[in-house]
Amino acid sequence: MEINHESLANCAIVNGLTRNPIQTVTEWANEYRFLSSVSSSEPGKWQTERTPYLQEIMDCLSPNHPCERVVFMKGAQIGGTECGNNWMGFCVCNAPGPMLIVNPTTETAKRTSKMRIDPAIENCPVLREKIKSPRSRDSKLRSEERFSRNAETD
Repeated sequence: MEINHESLANCAIVNGLTRNPIQTVTEWANEYRFLSSVSSSEPGKWQTERTPYLQEIMDCLSPNHPCERVVFMKGAQIGGTECGNNWMGFCVCNAPGPMLIVNPTTETAKRTSKMRIDPAIENCPVLREKIKSPRSRDSKLRSEERFSRNAETD
């Protein structure tokens, strides 16, 4: 079987120039995100209509929104972490690259990772596929890389 290299190259060029579908963080979350029983009192498929006040924030975090800076001042337990997890998941799926999630202390960072970020990854098939869990021998290194860059000294 002979391969038509010109046709293959043309197909690759067209695929490379084709824009990704325009999707907002809200749309991504509604389509792909699942909440775990560890991090939510209402586990299951994410529904923005349960927290409609987060929609504008998530839409502002979307790449096609003209907003350049998002400041989110909020009270406790209103979905802010899950909003951030939705943005993280959107970025992993649509614009993969390094991402830094900052917490005030190492202990808070470890708790957030265990109780919020890890369940968000494990309960979302598209994230689980893209973010492999660390091998046990690498888990200490992963924690150090994830959490040792904050200002607090242990």
